[in-house]
Amino acid sequence: MSHPPESPDFTDMTVAADVAFFAKALTSFVKSNAKFNVVCSVGRRHVFPPSSSSAAVPSPLMVPTRQRSQIHNLVILDSSFNPPTLAHMGMVREALQFLQKRPATQIYAGSSPSSSSSAPSADSKSTRLLLLLSVNNADKAPKPATFEERLALMLAMARDTQTVLASLSDGCIDIPIDIGLTSEPFFHNKSNVIATDPFYNHPDSFAVPGTNTTPHQYFLLGFDTLIRIFDQKYYKTASGETIPEGLPPTATPMQILLTPLMRRAHLHITTRPDSDWGDEKTQLEWVASHVDGLGGPTERWSDKILLFKSGAETGASAVSSTVAREASRAHDTARLEKLVGPAVRSWLLQRLPYEDLQQ
Repeated sequence: MSHPPESPDFTDMTVAADVAFFAKALTSFVKSNAKFNVVCSVGRRHVFPPSSSSAAVPSPLMVPTRQRSQIHNLVILDSSFNPPTLAHMGMVREALQFLQKRPATQIYAGSSPSSSSSAPSADSKSTRLLLLLSVNNADKAPKPATFEERLALMLAMARDTQTVLASLSDGCIDIPIDIGLTSEPFFHNKSNVIATDPFYNHPDSFAVPGTNTTPHQYFLLGFDTLIRIFDQKYYKTASGETIPEGLPPTATPMQILLTPLMRRAHLHITTRPDSDWGDEKTQLEWVASHVDGLGGPTERWSDKILLFKSGAETGASAVSSTVAREASRAHDTARLEKLVGPAVRSWLLQRLPYEDLQQ
């Protein structure tokens, strides 16, 4: 087995330049009134020089070029990234390994009968990863880290993730990692704007008859987020919305708004055993007994939900953004090593975004 190259040392990285770049991108995004935009992309070439020579690592701080070949799978990690942790990276690694190893017929066996899209390929060459930050409150100063600081931390996480992916399967998982912004607060709207944005849509000139030009979405979520997605209080009205084909006229607001998301996506859920939602068995039973009833008789939403263990046995349950913020504020380098990737850690120790964090 070949060994991955060493991750470059970002200790001397110009943190201020990263923040300035993303501050400009954020301002432009807010002024545009756009609902979604990809800010930049990080490929493996942005992390590792092309050879063992002294070649500099190319800067990822540029508007990305849309991929010309068809993208089958779009893996989406939507988070506050405040800061991104090893738990976030673990969700990404698990999802990409799952997509690489499982046949498409197994991954997408639960597609709605009314869906006309063909099963996406599990080939990592047709996969992209999107790190997505929602800034629907961009006119307010977020605490304790600003949006531009979180975007810069997402860039650091992307670099750490490329290092991890280079160490897996002899480095076979090599995908672009995009950093994106959205003004949408709800998942069904995020899914819609991503699906209709030209960045990920396959150009018509390359389309193959009978295939879907929109990538299959693969959202990475915690169980607590899954609970919120299926909370009726977020879907009190669907006035003005077209009822999706195949749903009855009596469809509920939740069914009208969530059906497009559930037909085009899978939800990769990391279980989080706790006192509120019980153990993993209880969470599995909740999905099996509760979700399909919400979708109605024509949809099988539970087939689109994939549950995975939290990794508590490896200590992943102790990793959280809250704990990482506390370690950063305390300048606890040793603790940060167990919570965040090396580039994120380096960035946090330079920028110190959580100095004013209340104890």
